[in-house]
Amino acid sequence: MPTDERTSVRGLLLTRRGLVFVSSSGPLLPEPPIQALELELAEVGYVLSSRLRARLRACSLDELVAFRAWALETLLAHVGGNRKHEPLFRSFPQGIPEDTEGLWWAKVLVHFLQAQGQPCLFCGRDGTTHVLNPCRHVVCDRCFDGSSYSACPCCEHQVDRSSPFFKEAAPRETPREKVVFRRLDLGEDPRAEARSFFGKLCERKQALSPRDRDALVILLKEYRAQTFDWLPPIIPLKENVGVVFGTLFQQCPPHEVLPVARRYLRTATDVLRFIAVASGTDGSLLPETIYKVVQRKAGPSRFWGKIAEMLGAKLPEAGTRPVSVPLKVRRFKVAKLSRALRRTLLDLLEGMEEERLLEDLQRHRSYWVWVGEFLHPHEYAARFPKVARAFQVLRQNAPDGTPTPQPRLWNGRLEDAVQGKNPERMLSVLEERPGEFGRRLDLALRVAGEVASEAVLAAFRRKVGKMSTPVLLTLKALLPTRSVKAAVRVFWPKGRVSRGIVEQDHRATLTLGAIAGAVAVLDAELLRRFGSKPSFDCAILDPELGTITAPFNQRSSSATAVDLTRGSRVAVPLHKTLRLFLHWCQPEKGGRHTDLDLSVAFYSTDWKYQGVCSYYQLQAQGPGGEVFARSAGDLRDAPWPDGATEFVDVDLTRAKAMGIRYAVAVINNYAGLSFAQLARGFAGLMLREDPGGKHFDPRSVELKFALAGDNGIFLPLVLDLEQGRLHWLDVQSKGNLEMNNVEKSKSAIALLCPALMTYFLSGVRPSMYDVGLLHAAARCRRVFVRHGSVAARYDRRPGEAAMDFYARIRAEAADEAKAALPREEEGPVLALLHRGDLTLPPKSSVYALFREKTLPSLEAADLLS
Repeated sequence: MPTDERTSVRGLLLTRRGLVFVSSSGPLLPEPPIQALELELAEVGYVLSSRLRARLRACSLDELVAFRAWALETLLAHVGGNRKHEPLFRSFPQGIPEDTEGLWWAKVLVHFLQAQGQPCLFCGRDGTTHVLNPCRHVVCDRCFDGSSYSACPCCEHQVDRSSPFFKEAAPRETPREKVVFRRLDLGEDPRAEARSFFGKLCERKQALSPRDRDALVILLKEYRAQTFDWLPPIIPLKENVGVVFGTLFQQCPPHEVLPVARRYLRTATDVLRFIAVASGTDGSLLPETIYKVVQRKAGPSRFWGKIAEMLGAKLPEAGTRPVSVPLKVRRFKVAKLSRALRRTLLDLLEGMEEERLLEDLQRHRSYWVWVGEFLHPHEYAARFPKVARAFQVLRQNAPDGTPTPQPRLWNGRLEDAVQGKNPERMLSVLEERPGEFGRRLDLALRVAGEVASEAVLAAFRRKVGKMSTPVLLTLKALLPTRSVKAAVRVFWPKGRVSRGIVEQDHRATLTLGAIAGAVAVLDAELLRRFGSKPSFDCAILDPELGTITAPFNQRSSSATAVDLTRGSRVAVPLHKTLRLFLHWCQPEKGGRHTDLDLSVAFYSTDWKYQGVCSYYQLQAQGPGGEVFARSAGDLRDAPWPDGATEFVDVDLTRAKAMGIRYAVAVINNYAGLSFAQLARGFAGLMLREDPGGKHFDPRSVELKFALAGDNGIFLPLVLDLEQGRLHWLDVQSKGNLEMNNVEKSKSAIALLCPALMTYFLSGVRPSMYDVGLLHAAARCRRVFVRHGSVAARYDRRPGEAAMDFYARIRAEAADEAKAALPREEEGPVLALLHRGDLTLPPKSSVYALFREKTLPSLEAADLLS
């Protein structure tokens, strides 16, 4: 699904690095145009650095005007502020009907009984009713507030607003908020910044998030053949190989791309991904979704039929309506493959080791059977005999129909060793593939048992240097938890969206000796790797990063404006109002009415359901009738180009006082297109001190994330009011094809959410503080662990090994408990910050989860490379 990310490298560098590049120069401009620009940027939450301000004063007026228009549009789009955000009740958070059930019955009566030209059913007045188009409902402007409604009060669909029913609403002012501004700074060389960004993405060692993959594609499309010189010697992640060369193949002549691509297409899966991306897919080789439209009976249900019968109304004629049913297929529309390209690809496959070739083909059998129809390997059987034989095995028959014997490949040999409980044979197979060895270390230790665990650790020590850093970091967090049964075990199946599968832990536990031995190997290897990176005199670390999960399973993460990883926990001030927002828009052509719903479900400490704020309960109230949450109403379609927006406000202090412990945000697909079929769809949250004023204030947006996937229920986050923590879960549930709501899923929510929270709180995943501590101990002479304006300082002693320094920092044996942070003139630092509220020296390497004064040069995944 398309997102609002600006499709240019210039836009990427602005939103993700905070850098602006100004080209022209001349006499200094007068102050008023610069001041006007600063005021407009402040309204979206940004401020100019002093050197950027000075440079903009020296540019031409034309460039300043062009920069203003582009920057405001790009920065607004980054948080979703470039869209129309008008809820059903324009007066929100005021003027929300208290009696949702009474309002529902009023709408039913209007729908069935109110006729044009008759007195109003409720107030009995003549001349107060209006026919709305195109829904044809007849509504009274005395019984329904036309200055508050933005759509039909009866059916809640968008209608022609030229009707006299709709009254002009009072203008909404900018809210009075205490704003923490984000800084924009002057960039020096846009091409050098783009090259650096490109190189970091190519060097990633785990699947890219949708946001990062989009950034890589934007860079490739803009710089095209120039990126040949930017490619690192090795692209560790195979999916990136497909993305890079498949995209370049679409943008550049084949004779330029293929000679370079040959150096990187090392396996059959690389070749398949190349074909997939060149054909227009994302190259993940996940099942593609196609939508089959089926007709469902659209006559009134027995319930609505009974209501009509009671009211003496005429039933609508029975009919049908279309419903999209998502189907998964392992094939894609293959791009045209010229003879020369087919020969090149078959030649690449022919040069691969035969067992690995066969195994790669079997791993993605359905895709290869399909793509083989276009490669025609048997036309070139004499020239590429190995490939021809491999496709015979894949299809399980020779061209004449003779069955082909199936060899026992690597996975089969490993399974035989595991099932036979043969540790020696198992290790022999695992050592052939270090990456798989790392992922199966826990299994290997269980199979080996206490007797053979030393042999496993010895083999692990020999091969650890060839394992990826993300795998090692995952093991470092996981293994210390394996001495006891886990409270809950969660699986994360490969997919485009995340669906956490929760199960009991049936694994045998590991011995403390095996765990300690493996962790010692991991610590030594990680410190060695990070020690090879550029060193700094000092590092600054924020301990708050201990609640931020290091990236994992990024392929299925939601595209977010803040790089927040699933499982992270962020402090939320309870004195503010939490405003959740949901925006979606149907496609310009062929977009059926689509109804998404934003709800908040409330639970007690023991996860007993306490209520909801949603389309069917517009206000959530405590036992004494005190309102602590309000919905801005339900819009039931989102026509192009404006779309639709819904809001829910939660007064966090009041909710806590009412006995609410957990508030769960839920986005339901009630009817129409899936998230993936929409022209756009995103949601997020604001923290507001002033709930009045404009409904959408870009300055107060703390989190914005895209909607994606085919599933019907999205659970992005849980707010723990007792701890004042937001738990970012980012999981989806399949739900029903239609009519999903909290009432139907409240029991499932009460099982899934606490299980996922327990899983992440167990420490089974590394935090960004864990990662930062390893970097700091390996790369720096001094380490400052920040606590407000002071820090605990740790000095590396003469001759002290990185392992000992690391152990001393973890033990909190500081050299000075309350030291001042290093001064800017002391030179560049390595800074890993929760909030970028420091001004740091030039050439510092900086990661900041929330960017404020600081311009981050690192992202979380860069620290895992």
